[in-house]
Amino acid sequence: MIRFDQEAFDGHGPAMTSRCSRLAPGASGRLAFALLLLAGLAPGASSRAADTLEPRLKTYLDTHCVVCHGADSPKSDFRIDTLSPRIGLEDTPQWLEVMERISSGEMPPPDYKQRPGSQESTEIVELLSARMKEGEAARLAARGRVSYNRLSREEYVNTVRDLIGVQYNATDPGGFLEDPEWRGLERIGSVMTLSPSQIEKYLAAAEVVLAEAYPSKKPPLLEFTKRAIIEKQIDPPHRERLNALGLIDKVRYEMWPGDLYRYSGSEPLPEAGIYEISYTLSGLKPENGRAPRLFVYESKLDRVLHEEDVVAPEDQPVTVTFQAHLPKGRPDILVINQVPGPSNNPRSGRHGRTPFLSTKEGRIPWQMKLTDEQGRPRYPFLILDSVSFRGPIVTAEEQRRREEYFPSEPGNMDQVRAGLGRLARRAFRRPAAPGELEAYVGIVRDELAAGEPFAEALKAGMLAILCSKSFLFVTEGDEHEDRTTLNDWEIASRLSYLLWSTMPDDELLLLAEQGKLRDQKERARQLARMLADPRARRFSDSFAGQWLQLRNVGKFPPDKKLYPDYDSSLEKAMVEEPRAFFQEVLHEGLTLREFIDSDWSMLNARLAKFYGLPETGLTGSAVQRVSLSAESHRGGLLTQAAILSLTSDGTRHRPVHRGKWVSEAILGRVPPPPPANVDPIEPNPVDAPKATLRMKLEAHIHDARCASCHSKIDPLGLAFENFDAIGRWREEETVEGTGSNPRVNSAGQFPDGRRYETPEEFKGLMLGHLDDFQAAFIEKLACYGLRRTMSFDDRDELKEIAAAGRADDYRLRSILEAFVVSDLFVKR
Repeated sequence: MIRFDQEAFDGHGPAMTSRCSRLAPGASGRLAFALLLLAGLAPGASSRAADTLEPRLKTYLDTHCVVCHGADSPKSDFRIDTLSPRIGLEDTPQWLEVMERISSGEMPPPDYKQRPGSQESTEIVELLSARMKEGEAARLAARGRVSYNRLSREEYVNTVRDLIGVQYNATDPGGFLEDPEWRGLERIGSVMTLSPSQIEKYLAAAEVVLAEAYPSKKPPLLEFTKRAIIEKQIDPPHRERLNALGLIDKVRYEMWPGDLYRYSGSEPLPEAGIYEISYTLSGLKPENGRAPRLFVYESKLDRVLHEEDVVAPEDQPVTVTFQAHLPKGRPDILVINQVPGPSNNPRSGRHGRTPFLSTKEGRIPWQMKLTDEQGRPRYPFLILDSVSFRGPIVTAEEQRRREEYFPSEPGNMDQVRAGLGRLARRAFRRPAAPGELEAYVGIVRDELAAGEPFAEALKAGMLAILCSKSFLFVTEGDEHEDRTTLNDWEIASRLSYLLWSTMPDDELLLLAEQGKLRDQKERARQLARMLADPRARRFSDSFAGQWLQLRNVGKFPPDKKLYPDYDSSLEKAMVEEPRAFFQEVLHEGLTLREFIDSDWSMLNARLAKFYGLPETGLTGSAVQRVSLSAESHRGGLLTQAAILSLTSDGTRHRPVHRGKWVSEAILGRVPPPPPANVDPIEPNPVDAPKATLRMKLEAHIHDARCASCHSKIDPLGLAFENFDAIGRWREEETVEGTGSNPRVNSAGQFPDGRRYETPEEFKGLMLGHLDDFQAAFIEKLACYGLRRTMSFDDRDELKEIAAAGRADDYRLRSILEAFVVSDLFVKR
């Protein structure tokens, strides 16, 4: 949360001077803009940090540490007795050093006479770690009179689309950087820093958006359909033969696994915008094999435009249609049949000069055979018939928005003021302050006085609005008074960015103007309305993705030799499962128990096959609800492949990391950091008897420094030993070495003595921690919604939300409603 000088930034400051749309990178105007945006952090932090050390910590330090690091000749010039008792808020580097030295066993030194026991030191490390985390949360939750929370990359794209009807592709080369995260959350205001390079990207993005919204002349509508293979691509002898037979328009393009088609973009696109692209094709799937996968990729943009499995008979092709935002000019689109198969390198994997008409007509003798003697497909392959383009497409709503901001009479300054006022009100999510609008109108006047065309002058004023901190940041608070709660405009933004990841719509802005959003019943009504809107899927995707840390799936790509079945198609289905699962729990009125264990999940054919489940009734790439048998070994989040794989290193599963994930995401307990310089678990030697990773881990943690923490973390991860690094079920672990592969042992015991033998029994025990899970879930939801960490001051409101959830049987929708209508929701 960053503080700024409102007048300097939103007035005629150097960043917003006329001709701002043409300032070169590095110019003084942009430098000043960057300096203003990078103004200091808001001061102040509240915490329960005491003015004196906790008794057991003080006793430990006095007994074992102060004798060497006290007032009398402190060793290494390091004194502990003078460190601030406000651990996590003051003297943080020094306290971190103390914690790490105790954790590693380096201090007190081995020859020290009164050396503490390992359990005593472990408890002190846990205490210090907990206080450091509380201090960190307090610092991140600190807010001054005004808080500025930068829009995330996703929020910026959605907001621009809703504001002015332009799809900005922020992830294209040269686009926005990935947002920083804190414990998985990518929208915590105090960690969403802003660098000068990002300022340049915001300015460039605004220029691109305005150029597309208001082109110098209206682009023509491009609309064409072409055969996959056009006549001039066919060799003359075959062309003449096919013309004579009346078959020239029946030539098709066959695509075996890994094959690609390069001829989609035959026409240059008249202007940047949304284009509707269609492919008419057949997809032949071998019995018990993979479906062919249509994968459409724009190579210059390094962007996947569309992908889906296609199954359609050769004589009954289907049309796959999708929309994509593309720049002006000729696109470089590759269509790939993205499934594994025989290598395309030999001669048999090439296209010949003889045109392909059908599998019945056959192929050239030296080419790869796509069907067997009975005409059944040997491999998953596509047969492409035609390609269509239409665009650029602008909806009536998008055009209306653009016209609202642009004067119908060039040079009419009253219309300029009205249009910029409408843009500023929606962009800033509040009415423009007195005198604020005049600054933007003044930019237009200055541009006109400099001889700029009216349209360009107006776009300069609009650019200033799109580069204002009031647009780029969700602003809360008041420069002129201390205010702890939100006003109605701020509540509208909090609601819309929570549920839709975008700016408030007209209804929310109207309710804010009428002062109705402070009313709990009105917020409940708005929650119901907004969840019924298709945009609410963004909440399920975004919150579930951040809570579960799904951005880490595929972070370490699985080794192709060890896991040949793993590919981008499977990874996409794996990530979609927990997101769609969350959506189903929310919209079907289900409880938090489903996240721990369930008799259903959200699968497509690819994921069902991976799980060893029936593919019956599963068509296409979209996931759908599937009932699970007791023998499926699935159900809930914990045994989903995405969750099991995101903690792996690409070669083997990591039970400790799995346990840490369960501790943090499900129980809300962040373990202390491991001791420094702990040797990693080495792979099994090829000449040694085979041993599971668990066997090696159990030998590894006999070290007293490790045992105490591992006794709490490991039982949460060892329950999933039956699942390998990519989440496949197994009965034995495949490892190098001599002898047979060892059987998997998924049994475990909690520190309190409770035991489990299987993953199912573990999930049963976890259901006994439902209150802990709900508390952790609510805190994560609150951090996500409020864009800050929770502090000690929020504990009462969090307990009230938990009580409301418990009263309705831990129903997810009820928890979300309790949060939205709570006092915490309207608290800064």
